[in-house]
Order: sequence, then C-alpha cells, then structure tokens
Amino acid sequence: MTFATTAVRTSWHPIREASLLSGLPESTLRYYESIGIIGPISRDPSSGHRRYSDADVDTLLAIACINTTGMSLNQMREYIEHRQGGPQAASHQVELLAQQACKLEQEMKELELRRQYVEVKTQYWQAIGRNDVEMAQEVLDRGEGVISAIRSLARGQEGGLRHIQLPQA
Repeated sequence: MTFATTAVRTSWHPIREASLLSGLPESTLRYYESIGIIGPISRDPSSGHRRYSDADVDTLLAIACINTTGMSLNQMREYIEHRQGGPQAASHQVELLAQQACKLEQEMKELELRRQYVEVKTQYWQAIGRNDVEMAQEVLDRGEGVISAIRSLARGQEGGLRHIQLPQA
C-alpha cells in the first residue's frame, strides 16, 4: 500500500513583505523582536536578512490586531506568550482582554466628555456670535457639569472620570 504525502511548504517573507502583510512598520517588527514580543526571526543564511515564515506572519497579524486595541507592550507580550496555550491559558487571556476592555471603556467616557465639551462651547460661541449674552450664560449654566468634569480631566485629577457622572447631552 502506498500513501501519498503532501509536504506542507512554508513560504518565507522578507521584512518588507511581512510589514505589508501585517500592517506593522519594518522598524516596529525589528523593535518587537528586540524586546521579545515576537521570538527570534530566522535569517537568510547568505545575506543575514530577516525572513518571516507563514507562522511568523500569523503571529504578526495577531499582534497588529491586539496593538490596535491600545494594549501595553507588556500586556501584548503576555497575550502572545499565552496565545497557543489552549484551555490552560484561556482564563489568563480573558483577564488580559477584560482589563483592556475596562481601559477602553474609560477612554470612551473621556472621549464622550470631550465631545460634550465641544458641543457646549460651540453653543456658547454661537450665542455670543448672535450677541445673545443671556443664551450664552444659559448654555454655560446647563453645561456646568461638563465643564467641571473636563477641568478635572485636564488637571489629571486622581481617578479620572471614575467618580464623575457625565451629564446627558
């Protein structure tokens, strides 16, 4: 009995191609290798240039995605280290992602506060432009909570927006 075997061939990609495929700049690929976010990359024996395997490119794509969430370098390193861990690593991955979700939620609150502040100031200056001082003061009075919250954020007060109740627009 004869069995046909198909060898799985690995494609090799120079750094420029790996950069294009992953969306990460070449300098970032080198940096991530130097700080251990990605493991050592194979080198072409004749030139010494980096050559990325298909598996390396898959890892780079995962890194690019997790990077877009704003995850810190240390958290990205942890995430990639546990990526192939299966069920044993699942709780660790969930915890990392939950932490990032909380961080993003905080950033969304801050972004919403900034948007509301711009809205208040726009309405204020529209009233000033119409020479309607009474309406301008009313806008400031209605927007007092937003203005107070943005001032706290600008001062970098401890706790950020956690203790600030955003006014409804």
